[in-house]
Amino acid sequence: MTMKNGQCRSCGSFDIRSNRNRKFPALNTMTLGLGNSSARYAALDTYVCVNCGYVESYVASPEDLNYIQDNWESVGVKCENTVRSRKNSDQLPPRHDEHWRTQTLHS
Repeated sequence: MTMKNGQCRSCGSFDIRSNRNRKFPALNTMTLGLGNSSARYAALDTYVCVNCGYVESYVASPEDLNYIQDNWESVGVKCENTVRSRKNSDQLPPRHDEHWRTQTLHS
């Protein structure tokens, strides 16, 4: 479940607001990296639950996602002192508090 679908994953509220249709996308950005002469920025689509204040942000542009994939280091998923990756994620049992993540990964 993501807030993109209109429901808060924190409190379950359906009162979600987004800045997707913003007039000035440069006001909600993140720095991707520094080039030789200037920084590179990505616009973010942000979703806010006005009931509990939970926030999710997503990179808006596929080109920016490609840049991140090519230039940022992969984090992996840590599970009980073991690093989980796409390659080995099916071999490790989910932790009890990661049930929703497991459902999302294998859906």
